[in-house]
Amino acid sequence: MIAHRVAELVLAIEIAIYWGTVLVKSYRLSRKIGRYPNVIPREKTGRRLRLLWAPTVLVWCALPWITAFWPAHQRPMVIECLGEGRVIGDIAAFAGAGFGLLALWATFICWRKMGRSWRIGIDPNEKTQLIITGPYRMVRHPIYALSILLMICSVAVVPSPLMILVAVIHISMLQLEARREEHYLISLHGADYQTYMRSVGRFIPWRPNQ
Repeated sequence: MIAHRVAELVLAIEIAIYWGTVLVKSYRLSRKIGRYPNVIPREKTGRRLRLLWAPTVLVWCALPWITAFWPAHQRPMVIECLGEGRVIGDIAAFAGAGFGLLALWATFICWRKMGRSWRIGIDPNEKTQLIITGPYRMVRHPIYALSILLMICSVAVVPSPLMILVAVIHISMLQLEARREEHYLISLHGADYQTYMRSVGRFIPWRPNQ
């Protein structure tokens, strides 16, 4: 039980660092470019998606803290963690927390590579530099791929019905957003991006046109 709580706390800190960094980066980049990097998207579809996505992220951030400090025998079924207190459950939790650290570290590399071109939404009237080097040589959306990995790690650490629902929504949103961004980048960069798409996978290296 104690081992599982440690893994939950580690995951909670990882997620807090991840989304805390997103907020800090948004503020710092806004100072450089003179506007926020599409925290609230400038197109209607993006804003509508945020109405579901934003509360999902808030629940994702809160759940590991809740399960870490809420006595297991008093939790409602929606946040009850399956396998907690069993050896296999503890192993899965520690593996999830460990791979979560790797996902967080790799995400920082991707953020650094994006530089001033980093955005968290689409502005149809904005033109940013096309980044296809570093991690982007292997995956078109490495930040999204790593966010999916961190979400899977979260389910391994906190395998509750609510976390599974959060994972389904978040991963679905990332799949949709990746496709929307690709349509936008084709309109922005034309043949250059289409050539890039044919040679680089969306989320998995060397699997073009996923």
